[in-house]
Amino acid sequence: MSACEPRGSDPDGSKPVHCTVVVDGPKRFAETDVITARVRFRCGSPGAQPLTLKLRLEKETGEDKWGNSLWSAVSTKTFTLKGKDSVAPELKYAEKAITISCREGVFRTVVDWSRTSRGDKEGDNLISGSVRDPCKKLLDE
Repeated sequence: MSACEPRGSDPDGSKPVHCTVVVDGPKRFAETDVITARVRFRCGSPGAQPLTLKLRLEKETGEDKWGNSLWSAVSTKTFTLKGKDSVAPELKYAEKAITISCREGVFRTVVDWSRTSRGDKEGDNLISGSVRDPCKKLLDE
């Protein structure tokens, strides 16, 4: 076992597995006309039972009376992974993504995640930074 794997030292298998979840800001997928919102994850072996990822791509729709941004989901999908499906190769992450066609605006990626392992539950809400017009080319050709 490598020290970089999220497994920890648990010879009797009684401790819950550790999961790491990372949210990436929306971006244009390769040279397509698609915006991609991505979540990366990895759990220690034998994996979560389950790892649930509720992924949303949100667009800014305005501001409230205090100047805080208002957001609306433009695409959502829930992924439920169990056991080895939540484990990634050493020093790597597995990933899930959602896409929409390119359009102008300010976007962010949001993931609500939870994992259950050996009777223990853990979770969090992660929000990426906002990205304006992810499909727009930085330099005119």
